[in-house]
Amino acid sequence: MSRLGPEPRGRLSVTVLGTASPYPRPGEPCSGYLLRAAGAAVWADAGSGTMAELQRHVGLDEVDALWISHLHPDHCTDLLAAYNWVVNAREPRRIRVYGPPGWASRFDAVASANGAQRFAEVFDARELHDGLTTDVNGVSLTARAVAHAVPTFGLRAECDGHVIAYSADSGPCRALTDLAEGAHVFVCEAGTKAPQTGHLTPEQAGELATRCNVGQLVLTHLAPDLTRTEAIARARPADNTVASVTAASVALTYG
Repeated sequence: MSRLGPEPRGRLSVTVLGTASPYPRPGEPCSGYLLRAAGAAVWADAGSGTMAELQRHVGLDEVDALWISHLHPDHCTDLLAAYNWVVNAREPRRIRVYGPPGWASRFDAVASANGAQRFAEVFDARELHDGLTTDVNGVSLTARAVAHAVPTFGLRAECDGHVIAYSADSGPCRALTDLAEGAHVFVCEAGTKAPQTGHLTPEQAGELATRCNVGQLVLTHLAPDLTRTEAIARARPADNTVASVTAASVALTYG
């Protein structure tokens, strides 16, 4: 399948594939992002509906790596769709997949019900750990363990001096500071109206972005009762120290 979207121009970019929480809605898949630089394509989180949206921009045969931040369904269920694509492809690719410890064996329970191949046989299965750094065709990916109800790993991507960070689901923690420090774009889960364990409010996201000298804060994974307009207003620091605050929307590209 040939590339359907425009080629990235030089520096690293991130395209929003989905933001919905905790379930997909019409025209709005769950969490998923496409990181691209010249020669590299990384699918970060595979929430419900994101694989269909991904194919508007790249073919599955062009994906170099898939990053699963954690195993809540709204971040990982389309990994099953990717599995089906690989096992039915005429010329299958063994895509590199990073996920929390034990991710492949957990998905095997679904595959084994149909007598299918194990996930580690279909994918180049790798496990994330805090501080892991890997290279994908010139894009450096670093994992940090963040504060959520299950093992979860945020992502810092760097290429030619350009930095894009992704919080995944997380409450306030030091790892988020390390991920976001000096990022040109920070895609930050900030969907809750009131503080709660394992998630951020827009205010907390704005404070973090200010403290870390983020160039552009992109709010994502908003709860159904939190509008984009409200989230942006609540996240924007009073002194406007963050260059730009916006809310993620499907098909928009940042970077």
